[in-house]
Amino acid sequence: MTDRSRRGASAIALIVYVAAFVVGTIVMSFEMLGSRYLNPYFGSGIYTWASLISTVLAALCVGYFLGGWLADRAPSLTMLGLTVIIGSIYILLVPVFAEPMLEMLLAGIDDVRTGSLVASMAILFFPVTFLGMYSPFGIRLLLRDPKHSGRVSGTVYGINTFGSIVGTLGTTFFLIPMMGSRAITITAGLAGIASGLALMAGQRLMRAVPAALLAGALATGSAALSPGTASAEDLVDMSVREKLLTRKDGQIDHIETTYNDIFITKDRSELHMAFQLKGWDYTQSTINLKDADDLPIAVARQMTMAVAYPAELNRILMIGLGGGTISTYLGRHIPDVTIDTVEIDPGVITAAKKYFGIRESERIRYLDGDGRVFLNRNKRPFDLILCDAFHGGYIPFHLLTREFFRLVKRNLTPDGAVAVNIHDGTKLYVSTIMTMRAEFPSVHLYPTGEGEVIAIGTLKPRERDWVVARAAALQEKYKFRFPLPDLVAKPLDKLDTAQGVILTDDFAPADLYNALRSSQRKKK
Repeated sequence: MTDRSRRGASAIALIVYVAAFVVGTIVMSFEMLGSRYLNPYFGSGIYTWASLISTVLAALCVGYFLGGWLADRAPSLTMLGLTVIIGSIYILLVPVFAEPMLEMLLAGIDDVRTGSLVASMAILFFPVTFLGMYSPFGIRLLLRDPKHSGRVSGTVYGINTFGSIVGTLGTTFFLIPMMGSRAITITAGLAGIASGLALMAGQRLMRAVPAALLAGALATGSAALSPGTASAEDLVDMSVREKLLTRKDGQIDHIETTYNDIFITKDRSELHMAFQLKGWDYTQSTINLKDADDLPIAVARQMTMAVAYPAELNRILMIGLGGGTISTYLGRHIPDVTIDTVEIDPGVITAAKKYFGIRESERIRYLDGDGRVFLNRNKRPFDLILCDAFHGGYIPFHLLTREFFRLVKRNLTPDGAVAVNIHDGTKLYVSTIMTMRAEFPSVHLYPTGEGEVIAIGTLKPRERDWVVARAAALQEKYKFRFPLPDLVAKPLDKLDTAQGVILTDDFAPADLYNALRSSQRKKK
């Protein structure tokens, strides 16, 4: 082999290896972005992630077969570059058609599992299949001697996988907090097209342009990606609680569900439900086993004062169940109200019924599902929507965005209100309030004194005097255990939102903006 031939072969190898890195980066970056597209429509649960992962694996499987087949019939850099460009153009177009397509799928498919899988296939399968053709095709182009097949295959797959690691971490740790999902998607598509064009031009350019320049062009593309009337007593089965009073203090049960590690523990007359995530305990609910109307946790008591904001109280929706304390408390005190509680984890509903003794009735229902998906499909408006859904220490991003609050507005009666439980003292807290203020003409804040703030947004402006008078009237009528006038007495007058940003489905780095709180304790 002449020196010129060796230089040509080295140039081709360098181009193929660098492009392998770029393609690997794009594939996993796009998979991470897939969750941002699907979550607002099908939730952020295990079904969505299972659909995304399965779709990518299926696409790679098909791509490997097709790539090997095509490489044996048309082994050229031009053909390899064309496959990369086709997949990348599709990615580039995703921001254009994703929203109407997902809305159509949501309207046409009732089952969340089927819907999330079909949506994943529609967004991810085609481009990832073409990008998945890269590795076997690249190996075919590089392989000159069967003796070196192991080294060549290992190098191509190793570099491609390293790119996937960079795409996963770079997208989730850096790009999503800095850029919107659509901007990252477009950047990925452009990087892929640039890589494909470089591959197609490789054989011609390497005669006149040093291989290092081609590799530099590819590296530039990859750099963009990588930085009825039930009585009050019927809603609680006191026999369940009486039996638990006889149990010893300590852990009663540990329940592993699809979504959570649930711990039920007893401390004298109090029963606690906590979720454990990444070694941290997050208390969801606490009840007094001796007193069905007691609310031992301050945030639960403060949440109930939201009933003072709607002009009427006929229908209430609660997103997030925990132990069912708030729904049960309101249902017992307001006998003519209907309450639907939506909880994404069926295991939480089961645990709350088994250990907290909550009961359903014709007007008090506990439904499993994602809160946003429920609102997308709901047909009848609510007077009050309570949002107390947490994953660990913060609310899932798709329940914090401007699009979510617009959806909430569409599901409220004209005089309705929404109340959101938010952990204070973080950028996520300030950004959530800023986002609510962008959609609701009136947003009032009530700190619990224990690290949370209840933010209440209304479709019509609510003056303090009106709220105070309404609280007094409701207290007189329903005799709440924790008086509403006391709960609405101390709002937070001012909040500086200068450090916040408006959260959208496209840009909502909730996990980054949230800070772990001192009230959380590490599991030993």
